[in-house]
Amino acid sequence: MKKKKKARLNLYINEEIIRFAKEWSYVTNKPISKMFEEHFEQQEEIISKITPFQWLNDPLINPSLQPEDIHFRELDEYIRNKEEKEFCTENPEHPRAKMRKALVKEHEQYTKIKLEKQKEKEKNLIKRWMEVFHVK
Repeated sequence: MKKKKKARLNLYINEEIIRFAKEWSYVTNKPISKMFEEHFEQQEEIISKITPFQWLNDPLINPSLQPEDIHFRELDEYIRNKEEKEFCTENPEHPRAKMRKALVKEHEQYTKIKLEKQKEKEKNLIKRWMEVFHVK
């Protein structure tokens, strides 16, 4: 069997992860470098079959996608509550109505900033993807 050419790579990894990797290597009787190699071979196979848009949007393909933060989800749920909106519209001077108005403004600003950051991040990822994987 022909041996593949190997290259050295220095990594800086969290000590706890290194400890775990050594223990897991012992348990599985597989060198850490082989586990690392297999991980990236799997990634390479996945990447060869998908588009950058799938990578950015499919949590099954990319499990590292960030879930929406809890604060945003709760605020969004509150803003979409029809009964609360109705009450606040009918009673604009009520403290709840004033609070809701401030929260709606906060929600809009947060959403705008979040979307801008997400678009920029996605644009940069797609650009790098196309450079590296020579997508036309």
